[in-house]
Amino acid sequence: MECRLSSSSEPWRCQVSIRWEFDSSGKRRNEVQETTFGAVITNKTEVELMLRRAQAAVLHPDIPAAKFVTMGASELNKESPLQTKRLLFSRNVVCIDLAGPDLTDLSFVDLPGR
Repeated sequence: MECRLSSSSEPWRCQVSIRWEFDSSGKRRNEVQETTFGAVITNKTEVELMLRRAQAAVLHPDIPAAKFVTMGASELNKESPLQTKRLLFSRNVVCIDLAGPDLTDLSFVDLPGR
């Protein structure tokens, strides 16, 4: 996950996107594409579920990402039938852009691990 924070005089907002660099077989694409995932979020309580949805979309590259945007938490759990086609790992990246008056300009990458 890549987090990009920026200071803004505007109210707090969040935009989740996915950077598609690799295909479902792990081969680097000829062209990197970063696409927004869902609408701009203005309610902080909605961020966690949207990130879970984006992560599910990345792990199911053969299913259109738009299908995940409105999924509920129960549909994303381990009992979901989507899990049968799930990748164990993807090098594609979920990006989160946060902007607001209490934020500092900062970017960081959170790598998977224990």
